[in-house]
Amino acid sequence: MSMPGESVLRVPTYVQGLDNILNGGIPKGSTIVIEGAAGTMKSTLSYAILYQNAIRRGDTVLYMTLEQSRTDLEEQMSELGMPRRGQVDLQDKLAIVDLGELRHFLSGAGESDLSTDWFKSVLRQLRSYKKEFPVGIFVLDSINALLSLHNRENPRVDLFHFMRELKELDMTCLLISEVGKEDNSWFGRSTLDYLVDGIILMEANRVEDIVNMQLGVVKMRKTAHKRSFHPFIVSRGRVEVVGA
Repeated sequence: MSMPGESVLRVPTYVQGLDNILNGGIPKGSTIVIEGAAGTMKSTLSYAILYQNAIRRGDTVLYMTLEQSRTDLEEQMSELGMPRRGQVDLQDKLAIVDLGELRHFLSGAGESDLSTDWFKSVLRQLRSYKKEFPVGIFVLDSINALLSLHNRENPRVDLFHFMRELKELDMTCLLISEVGKEDNSWFGRSTLDYLVDGIILMEANRVEDIVNMQLGVVKMRKTAHKRSFHPFIVSRGRVEVVGA
């Protein structure tokens, strides 16, 4: 929690309502997890934050996907009103890295997923990009996919070191995490929750024939915030947390 009079540099999300909850945005350099069950629009929220920062602030941002191909992701976000293709200003500002392509390359070179240290591989990719471009915001989609590829004896210890090295890269990092619908209580759900600076939880609630999306900030260091949940909507490129 930020102290009275303390100045905290923040990265705006440009999501109407969410920046109100966060007192202006995510503390710069934080590592946060955006988590929820499948279909709760975690990727959409994360991409929207990158997209708007690239357009409005000219920030260089990076989306690393392990689950969707680059083409599928671009098409999905274009349908939601956030096109990348044809946006000249975005070509050098919003980078999408498809680690599925790297897996395919390594497979062709005789390396299997089991023989690759994927934590180190991701960090190596990030350091390479940081040398060439001033990446300020990074999304990993998803931490679940990365953990499923990581076949080592001590995954919790390796995760701890991965998070520490990620912090040293001096970026604001958004890690997407999928949790089961039965995990209604966020507290203590995983080791990851204790390692990150913030948790944004997304939920889908069915009311008769309508599924309503909700969003709540349950943890954010350096921020005095409310923990109430609010409706979350996406319409023609407009992302909004209603009533916040």
